[in-house]
Amino acid sequence: MAPPKGMSLSDVKVQNIRQIKRVIYYNAPVSRQRITDELGLTLPSITTAVSAMLADGTLEELLPARHTASAGGGRQVHLLDFRSNAYYAVGVEVGPYRTTLAITDLRGHVRCEEIIPVAPADYGAMLDYLCSAIDRLVRRSELEPARIYGIGVGFPGFIDNKTGITRSANRRQWIHKPLMQDLHDRLTLPVWADNNARMRAVGREMFSSSRAPGTFAYFFVSKGLACPLMIENLLYSGHRASAGEIGHNVILPGGPVCPTCGKRGCLEAVSSESAILLAAAQAAGEGKSAMLAQMLADHGELSTELLLEAQRQGDAAVCDILRSAVAYLGMEIANIFNFISPSLITVDGLIFENQVNRDGLMRAVHQNLFGLTPDEAKVEFLPFNKMSGAYGAAAFVVRNCLLG
Repeated sequence: MAPPKGMSLSDVKVQNIRQIKRVIYYNAPVSRQRITDELGLTLPSITTAVSAMLADGTLEELLPARHTASAGGGRQVHLLDFRSNAYYAVGVEVGPYRTTLAITDLRGHVRCEEIIPVAPADYGAMLDYLCSAIDRLVRRSELEPARIYGIGVGFPGFIDNKTGITRSANRRQWIHKPLMQDLHDRLTLPVWADNNARMRAVGREMFSSSRAPGTFAYFFVSKGLACPLMIENLLYSGHRASAGEIGHNVILPGGPVCPTCGKRGCLEAVSSESAILLAAAQAAGEGKSAMLAQMLADHGELSTELLLEAQRQGDAAVCDILRSAVAYLGMEIANIFNFISPSLITVDGLIFENQVNRDGLMRAVHQNLFGLTPDEAKVEFLPFNKMSGAYGAAAFVVRNCLLG
């Protein structure tokens, strides 16, 4: 059969191998016949591609848990899966509260990990800091460099994932810097750089114990806000790699000024952790909460963890602040459902460790839906994990190297 117009035979072969890998990764353990049925390729084509991966140790053959001979007494059916420890990936999230690093195998099992303080604001010092931490973690893993695919580094802000240049960031000194190339020049392994929330979305798709649908949104609430999209199993970055910056959608015209974008009433200005903490500090200063004032006196500054504790204890000022912030987040999630209608929206944020905030979010979502029933607007809450960003960055590397 002639290849599709515009594609050479070698292009078709590469595409077929990529599709075979994806079917195995997302459906394993899987038979050769199942791959044939999924893709419509011939069994000899499947066998040739699989044999090469078995030979290089990337794949392994397994017998079903209760293996039996095939109908008619023929050969037993062998199932295929990736050998998870064939290769590893390094993931790093350079976050606003901490820097996290992890080395995982192809399925997200952690070899080693580390949490270190926030990276320095100075660009050169930040590069030195990250490279030193990555080198230390790789040495600790005792892995041969040949078994490590590369390094994924996630940053908050607007990063062009093709050039690796930061176009906006929470540290002004990092803007317009060739981040990916500079890290690559200092490290012996390949480097990928992208927005940290987009990498978290890839981590949800690849490393989660439950299968994600092909199209879903990842709603991330932290110091800032983001909502990357996975569309038909492809991460959508947009024309200029700016997709997902939902935090700067205006949701309250005339509202507070956002220190990041300068607009009034964007979602980040009313519902991010930064906005919530600012409102809490103002409430303490105005004498609206004795509990917050005492927390400030005891700790020197407020944190999201402290506010959640105050909410659990029923502090009226904190409950009002969080109720308002969560309502706006719920409105925005309803807007996403109304506009895109994804199969699922995954919500990731520390504030949702309190059940009252999950309940408040879902009320606001359901009140603002159009055309969908509450059962059709599926939302999942991820348990908060400080390491999720590093795992997502490792998944980003595995996706690029293994699945293409």
